[in-house]
Amino acid sequence: MRRATAIAIAFGVLALMVTGALDRLLLGVFMATGLTLGWVNARLTWMSIVRITDAETPSKQKLALSSASRLIILTGLSILVAFLTRPYGVGIFFGLAVFQLILVLHTALPEVKGLRQQS
Repeated sequence: MRRATAIAIAFGVLALMVTGALDRLLLGVFMATGLTLGWVNARLTWMSIVRITDAETPSKQKLALSSASRLIILTGLSILVAFLTRPYGVGIFFGLAVFQLILVLHTALPEVKGLRQQS
C-alpha cells in the first residue's frame, strides 16, 4: 500500500503541474481530490476487511454491507462535487479511476511476474 500511495501522490503532483501549466489548476485539484478519495476508500476497505475477518464469526453479509455503504457514500459525494463544480469537478472521477488503476496494477503485476517465473 505504501508504494501505491507514493505513486498516487506522484500522479497528484503531476496532475497539478500539468493542469496548472494549462491554466486549468482547478481540474488538477479535483483530480488530486479523486486520488485522495480513492486512497481513503482503499484504507477503509482494508480496515473493514481486517475488522470483519478478525471477528469470532466473520460474515460475508457484514463485508458486503460495509462495501456497499462505503461505495454509495463515495459515489454520492463524487457526483455531488462534480455537479456543483462543473466543468472541472469531473476531474474527481479521473482521480478515482487513476487510483483504481494504480491499485490494480500494483496488485496484479507481481502476480503476473510470479506466474511467468513458474512456467
